[in-house]
Amino acid sequence: MYMPIVSAIQVGKSFGAERVFAGVNFQINEQDRIGLIGPNGAGKSTLLDILAGREEPDEGTVAVARNTRIGYLTQIIDFQPENSLREEMLTVFAKVREWEQELGELALELATPAALNDTVLHEQLLNRYDELQTSFEHMGGYTYENRVDQVLDGLGFTREEQEAPVMYLSGGQQTRASLAKLLLQEPDLLLLDEPTNHLDLAALEWLETYLSSWKGAMVVVAHDRYFLDKVVARIIELAFGRIEEYPGNYTKYLHLREERMERRTREYEAQQAHIAHTEEFIRRYKAGQRSREARGRQKLLDRLERIERPLDFPEMHFEFNAVIESGQVVISTQKLEVGYPPAEHQSEPTVLVRVADLELMRGDRVGLLGPNGAGKTTLLRTIIGEVPPISGQVYPGHNVRIGYYSQTHSGLNSNRIIVDEIRQMSAMSEDAARSFLARFLFTGDDVFKPIGTLSGGERSRVALAKLTLQGSNFLVLDEPTNHLDLLSRQFLEEILSEFEGTLLFVSHDRYFVDSLATKVWIIEDGVLIPYMGNYSEYRTRKRPIVLEIPSPQVKSVDKRVSNKTRSARSPSRLGDKKSAKIKIRTVEDVERDIEKAEARVRALEEELAEAALYADAVQLTQLSADYELAKMRIEELLVEWEQLSDAV
Repeated sequence: MYMPIVSAIQVGKSFGAERVFAGVNFQINEQDRIGLIGPNGAGKSTLLDILAGREEPDEGTVAVARNTRIGYLTQIIDFQPENSLREEMLTVFAKVREWEQELGELALELATPAALNDTVLHEQLLNRYDELQTSFEHMGGYTYENRVDQVLDGLGFTREEQEAPVMYLSGGQQTRASLAKLLLQEPDLLLLDEPTNHLDLAALEWLETYLSSWKGAMVVVAHDRYFLDKVVARIIELAFGRIEEYPGNYTKYLHLREERMERRTREYEAQQAHIAHTEEFIRRYKAGQRSREARGRQKLLDRLERIERPLDFPEMHFEFNAVIESGQVVISTQKLEVGYPPAEHQSEPTVLVRVADLELMRGDRVGLLGPNGAGKTTLLRTIIGEVPPISGQVYPGHNVRIGYYSQTHSGLNSNRIIVDEIRQMSAMSEDAARSFLARFLFTGDDVFKPIGTLSGGERSRVALAKLTLQGSNFLVLDEPTNHLDLLSRQFLEEILSEFEGTLLFVSHDRYFVDSLATKVWIIEDGVLIPYMGNYSEYRTRKRPIVLEIPSPQVKSVDKRVSNKTRSARSPSRLGDKKSAKIKIRTVEDVERDIEKAEARVRALEEELAEAALYADAVQLTQLSADYELAKMRIEELLVEWEQLSDAV
């Protein structure tokens, strides 16, 4: 049984006349893994501030067990700007490094003639050395440098970035660095507010694995559903000014919450029916022969504890409708290279991505994935014509109408109010625009807020509202789930799954990618490689759709050097100079492999029968394992055959 380390008792908080939450009661036990969820603006970050002691509650108290160390990931960066990133991480182990230095000095002193000739001094030095060594080992003195490497590498920092001064890190990198420092401190309670922001998929998966073996307690605010499923074992929902608790991860929470809401709705409706029936009886008989009974029922009704109407989250209500159907081919590329033109003192452009000669077909749903800085946004902007390619061509298809969602909301005018921003897109009256905006949860005077004062989630909803008015048949979405709460993300998935046009989107939300994508385009080492299936299928099978990839441009002056370089690199990715293609598997290739695999299964069945005849236990065990693997191989090939057949 784990002991509570933090207890929230009747905690309440208000900002001015607005009450954020009240009567909040819960405990955080040792090794608890809690996901704190709720709609945007419900007060999740405020509650974390109160738990961390950075803000005082207006009501109630927060009790923290003695000697409990709380670590909180905030947006306030507290680094020494002249330190390198690695040096900043090593400040976590300042005491351990002092001991390390003292141990070295003691070792030298023990070897001096003075210590060797003085038994008492030698004994004192030796005792101090033993004492320090025990503390040093207990505090991870022999492993702390490896831990620093592990965390910084895991969160995606290159060796060059680790040696650079922290003052030169971008905002996203500084947030990741704060997370790294916090993980190295190993507090008893970890408070994480959106720790997955600024992480690419590799760093995100590393963090999930790292936190899965975390020995302390944690409370996590996150909008990443895969992350919540893997990391937390208890959900606290903060909504409508109060909390509700659910055991299990996020997926289990969804089921339990639905059951709870259905039960409460039934109970509420049953009570309302009972009240209506009783009130009708009282109205009918209050002046008649049964007036005494009517008065008795009125007293019972007055004492009845009323069940509150169950409150559920408001939902957006909109859809994407294409005004015209595009041609079969939506976008095609030829020898495309994407990047930046030469800077002021550069002679060569910066190529971020080389793209296979590919076609995006009507109805395709493609998730574009890759590390931070790989060029995903630049590629999207090149495809829609906002950025010229470094070389090659992008060919839009017949009747293609593009709708672009920018992750920076660059299409919004910060000086306009919301209702005017919408009316710029469509000839609506103000009343019609207000009714339209209500479908995006903007009601009352909300519609008169200036765009520049909106939160990230509100700006996202305005951008989506504008996008629905364009009638596009090809939606290009750059991180559309950023700033959206969990419910809004799920709703957006449902709406996009019903969209009959073509989708190309960038997202770090693996749940979102799995829900929508029929293909994924992965940027790996500067090359775009298309794969069949969604994110999970890509992770488990990695079956590339291989097309021709443009070779890097070679200047005539550097021809010999460039040829040597290309030749040296060829084994690792692009193949030799004779071909820049990876072999495309056809239905016939897979059928031949299936025949071979089935023959292998039949041969193993015969060998198993023979081994059973001679009761050879060792051979039976080995053959059984081989037999299971062979059958699994057939299943994989059949899946591949079905997908290739569908694509033909």
